Formats: sequence, C-alpha cells, structure tokens
Amino acid sequence: MNRRMDKLAVLAVPTGIVLGAGLFLLPLNPARAEPYIAVRTGYKCSQCHVNQTGGGKRTDFGLLYAMTRLPLTVLRSPTGSSSFDPNLNQWVSLGANLRVAERVTLEHTSSLGETVPSSNVTDFTEANLYVEVKVVPEVVTFYADQTLAPSSSNRELFGMLVDSGRRAYAKVGRMLLPYGFRIIDNDAFIRSRTGYNYNRSATGLELGWEPGPLAIVANLTEDDFSAAASTVFRRFQVGAAFARNSTHGDDSVIGTFGGVNFGRFTMLGEVDFITEGDVDQLATLAELNYLITQGFNFKFTYEVFDRNWDVSIERDGQERYTLGVEPFIMQFVQLRAFYRINEFIPQNAAQNQDQAILEFHVFF
Repeated sequence: MNRRMDKLAVLAVPTGIVLGAGLFLLPLNPARAEPYIAVRTGYKCSQCHVNQTGGGKRTDFGLLYAMTRLPLTVLRSPTGSSSFDPNLNQWVSLGANLRVAERVTLEHTSSLGETVPSSNVTDFTEANLYVEVKVVPEVVTFYADQTLAPSSSNRELFGMLVDSGRRAYAKVGRMLLPYGFRIIDNDAFIRSRTGYNYNRSATGLELGWEPGPLAIVANLTEDDFSAAASTVFRRFQVGAAFARNSTHGDDSVIGTFGGVNFGRFTMLGEVDFITEGDVDQLATLAELNYLITQGFNFKFTYEVFDRNWDVSIERDGQERYTLGVEPFIMQFVQLRAFYRINEFIPQNAAQNQDQAILEFHVFF
C-alpha cells in the first residue's frame, strides 16, 4: 500500500499543483474549442457549442467569439463582410472543422541497438460537417455531426430537448460519450488510454443539468455508463468523472480534473485511474497555456502513463512532453506547431521517438 501511495505522489504531482493552485485562487472569483479556452473565459461548454458537453458545431455566441475574440487579425472583404453566414435561415445552420496535420517522427536507436527510421505522415486529423435544425427554437433541436475524412462515418446524430431556462436537457441518439476534459488531442494519455475521445460515440440517452455554476451530465448506452460533474467559475473550474464499460467485464475509469486562469496563464490538470480486467493503470496530464497576445497561445503539456500499478514505474512508465504555439492567424483559421518528446524504457525504440507536428485548422 505504501508503494502505491509513493507512485501516486510521483505521477500526480503536476496535476496536483494545478488543482491546488485552483483551490488557492478560488476566492478571487469555457468556446470549448479546447478546454483551456473554456477555463480562460469562464464559460461552460454549452455557451459556445450546440452539444452541451462540448465539441462540434458552435452556437451563435461561439461563432461570434471565434470571429472577434480568438483571431490575431480580423480580415474583411472589399464589401466589408468579415465572413460568410453559416445560418441558412432561422431554423437551419451549418458548421465544420477541418484539420490537416503533418507529423514527422524522428529516428531513434534503442539501448539494444534496434533503430527505427524517421517517417512523415500527412493526413486528416479531423474533417467534420455539422448540421443543426431548430425544430422548435430554444426547445427542440436536431443535430448531426458527420465525419467526411479519412473515411465517412456518423459521429453524432441526436435529438435534444432543452428546458426554457436552458438549465436542463435530454439527448437521445448517437453521441460522443462524456468524460473528463474533452481536449482535441486523441493521442493524449487521458484520452487514448481511458478510451473516451473523439473517436468514441454510441447510441443512448443523456441527461444534463446546469444550475448556476454546476454542470452535471450522465450518459447511458448499451455497453457504457459515464457521468461527469463540475463547477465552473470565472477563473476556476474543477470536476470529477466516472465511466464503466461492460464489454470486457468490469472495465472502469474514475478521475478528477480542474483548471485555473490567472492573468495570461491558464493551467489544466487531469488524473485518471483505469481498471482493465485485473490491471490497474494511471494516466495524468498537466497543461500550461500562456496568452502571448490575443489570438496567439503558447502551450506546454506533461503527461505520464503507468501501464501497470503493480509493476515498478521504471519498468513500464511512459512520459511525454509537448510544447509549441497555436495562433489563430485570422477568423476561422488556426495553425498549430508542436514538438513532442516521448520517453519510455530504453529498450523500446518506437516509443522513444520524438515528433514534430504541424497542423492547419479551418472551421466555422
């Protein structure tokens, strides 16, 4: 038991610092394009996204925010218009996200002399089209999220009923499953290892309640139950999540997450305890964002993944450092450039390869 507690202290300290800072700053009194924007602005996901749990099509508010507050520069056409209007009429509107990334993986030689050569891949990381139909405006909504590339598939297709005060909602249909911070990077340990990411959706029922600063959601599908609760304040939010999957028995994950904003600095943290059969695992993320100027964000993340709680972390623990910039160069256009350092046991060449990542993002 003591060894377990020692491992937890080592693995979770970056996230603990973030959450501790948040608690300290709470008396000072989220646009979830990414959670750091949500924490920086103090908005809930539903403020800027049609999907109450974040991601996908933006609301009118989210669209306006993306046009005026996110970009470095707002360009206008000779006619004076700054962009096209995705609202086809008062009932039907469109949205989209297109991300194309170039990933260069560098050569690495293991301690055993095995060499994995460098490689580069250019591919879609996201290509989605969104359709929102306001069947009964502000009350009943039909929503579709269709992936167009690299292959065509439906990610979300649901009907949503919202109460008149927008404090409670119910969704039925196919949807992304709620859990923790819904960050963009599906490769992050808290996304890939928990399994709750943008590649995982299912058909079911979801209920949500958002009174005051609280946001509570529960989702039930044939194989999954997941739930999350958080409190959202102007400069601070903290929450917890639980999920259980019955496909392979009693697989489950439980975690805590939080973030704090102080001036130009925004910090996030998440710790997830994962049970897969008889194996206990731990995934953590600590993220620091610095707003260099409007529309220009610097990001640094530190991640740890412990593959087996009962094995020494020196034998199976993996670390990852990522740093770079992500400017919104103009309305609806973003560039992201990162360098990623991977560290694993020296005998494994593939898991120690560093990466350079350049991503081009267009959205509306």
